[in-house]
Amino acid sequence: MKRFAALALAALALPAAAKADPYPVNPGYWEVTTNWLGLVTTTARYCVEPRNITKFIAAPCNHIYHCNYPIQRYGDGKAYFDGYIRGHDELYHVVGGGTYSPTSMDMHVSGSGHWHIVPVSDAHATLKGHWLGADCPADAKHFK
Repeated sequence: MKRFAALALAALALPAAAKADPYPVNPGYWEVTTNWLGLVTTTARYCVEPRNITKFIAAPCNHIYHCNYPIQRYGDGKAYFDGYIRGHDELYHVVGGGTYSPTSMDMHVSGSGHWHIVPVSDAHATLKGHWLGADCPADAKHFK
């Protein structure tokens, strides 16, 4: 009888679990503002597809750089990443993370490396994003 009661409770819990949001952040149209070293601020809008959500929150990169994050963790609204950003004649070891919800993200990145032959230490940036909606404009830039 106890076994039957446990199975019945588990069966009742299934519909609630099935309704859980399958993504840590909403897929769709996002606006992200990046502040580099407190000196330069840029804002970009991206269409984030479900297959790119992990990269979006745990492996930030843009079209100019090649990024490799051997360490990526996210869950319970928190993200952490550790890896390398490589560009033409530049390489940085970066560590970062932050918080996210289905409709927002607030991340930070810091690192050191070199730009051409100039050493760079304690470089940092913040990324703040918010979800604009489920539908992306036809000409939207896609996050890759």
